[in-house]
Amino acid sequence: MLKQLAIVAALATLPLGAAASPLPSYSFVHVSADASVYRAPDIGTIDFEILAADADPELARASVETRIGEIRTLLEEQGVPLDDLETRDVRKELRKGVPVEAPVYEVRSSVRVNMRDLSKWRAVVAPLLGMPNLNSFATTFDTSEREQVEAELMMDALRDARRRAELIAKGARRKLGAVTAVTPGGVKNVGYSIGLLRADFMERRGSAAKVQDHEFLAVETLKLVQPVDVVFRLE
Repeated sequence: MLKQLAIVAALATLPLGAAASPLPSYSFVHVSADASVYRAPDIGTIDFEILAADADPELARASVETRIGEIRTLLEEQGVPLDDLETRDVRKELRKGVPVEAPVYEVRSSVRVNMRDLSKWRAVVAPLLGMPNLNSFATTFDTSEREQVEAELMMDALRDARRRAELIAKGARRKLGAVTAVTPGGVKNVGYSIGLLRADFMERRGSAAKVQDHEFLAVETLKLVQPVDVVFRLE
């Protein structure tokens, strides 16, 4: 699906970069266009935090280690390689706002599970959502065919830009010449109604989007968009 973002009239000023630069000495037309496609993701990740609090920091750490053990068992039961489990940033902090004479220690660990088979997504994510001490969930989806999709979108966007530039040239009674500059934008995923927009294929859903737990179980279709800015010479 193609959608035009903007068309700047022939012989207009050309803001191609943040720094000012001389305009071409020849007549030109600047066209902005984009191409988009819907694609089902085939890989994903779920990130979350393990948090345990106790007056005894060793007990809090033991709770975190217990949760990690349960997560490893869950992944083994579902046939997810343990190499796709990442645990990092284990840290101990004194809880703020508690009396000095009765300190409470918090032990945290950040966890990521890489899912290379999304048919197992629900079977893995649902138990994680129900485990104690787990919070701050965020999910990310992507496609393993990134390079192929990028190439297809770029070609479609450039074809659309030329078609639109030819209409402008025809209206100005000029002949469209060669491409003299191309500025591609980063491929963006705009497929979700919730979540945070990223400057690549991935879409992250997390606490900042205020999603409900059951929404993490869904694998959403990606809408991938490739914008371009193209400058053509006018003959």
